[in-house]
Amino acid sequence: MMGDLKKRASFAKLVNYVNNPKKARLIDSKDVRLDDNAAIARSMQGQADDKPGRKLKNPVYHISLDFAHEDTSKLTDDMMVEIAREYMRRMGITNTQYIVCRHIDKEHQHLHIVANRVDNNGNTICDSNDNVRNVKVCKALTRECGLHFSKGKMNVKRDRLRGKDKVKYQIYDAVKAALPHCSSWADLCDKLAKQGIGVHFKLDRCNGNIVGVSFTKNEISFSGSRIDRSMSFNKLDKLFENRIAEGVVWQPRMQDKSFEGRTSSTIQDMATSNHAEDTFIGQPLSAGAEIDGNGGGSAESGSNIVQVTIGALMELCVQPHQARTLSGGGGGGNDNGWGDNDNEKDKLKPKRRKR
Repeated sequence: MMGDLKKRASFAKLVNYVNNPKKARLIDSKDVRLDDNAAIARSMQGQADDKPGRKLKNPVYHISLDFAHEDTSKLTDDMMVEIAREYMRRMGITNTQYIVCRHIDKEHQHLHIVANRVDNNGNTICDSNDNVRNVKVCKALTRECGLHFSKGKMNVKRDRLRGKDKVKYQIYDAVKAALPHCSSWADLCDKLAKQGIGVHFKLDRCNGNIVGVSFTKNEISFSGSRIDRSMSFNKLDKLFENRIAEGVVWQPRMQDKSFEGRTSSTIQDMATSNHAEDTFIGQPLSAGAEIDGNGGGSAESGSNIVQVTIGALMELCVQPHQARTLSGGGGGGNDNGWGDNDNEKDKLKPKRRKR
């Protein structure tokens, strides 16, 4: 059993969808007028409007509970009602109005709950961590009721997905299909780039470690672990036998004390060089996003984490330290970049203002 919990603004639209007689039947309700859908919505909206103080922007709970195909034979209306009531009790959705409708328009069995977030005493039902609690409650009820667990993302109906969920599964499918044909991070990035998917890595500037990977499509980004646990950086890097993580060193941008004030090569320089663009085609992100899509690296504000593309990482692996180039004429053998004459050093030192 899987649960999807959302908050909505309109009772009327949702009740009409959930209790459509062409595809659903009402199997349970509490404290609402059942003359028709308009009466159900009016009674719920009236209770929400009577809430003392500030009104809720989204006073509607919309919950769908989906069941595995293997459970079809045992899912009677009475059992679905029992599951719906127990789900609401454990979620703290009590002492309030609701309707439960069983839908018969899909192959898999599922039900919809419309509940009022303003209870019968005029109090707002607590929604703290409700998405986390939703997952825990569904897993517990699946075990206790002897139902089947979902067999994973491959059984998710792609045609029903919208918005970010749709993009998330598009990335999942692309990575899953590409991995058997990839022997390195570079291979994976190249194959995903052809499908419009960008790949960025997170580095910790304090210790130089790679701490994560994210995937971007249509200006929407997900960390690898959010897409699937098997797609976290550590899991994928282990699959590629640590070929990119070895030898990567973060070099902060610091002024080299050479004569002309040249700077040593840093990850920022490497990330913006032409080779990075040749290696990887990034996807542009929306305004204010943490990483750019032109092969560059950017640091999160107030954080030690910087994000870079595959091009910058490959450069670091090949040449993590670039020797500093000294300039200026004439032969000093000192490795500090200054001439032999101490007076020359004094001339270049900033002079203190006399008081």
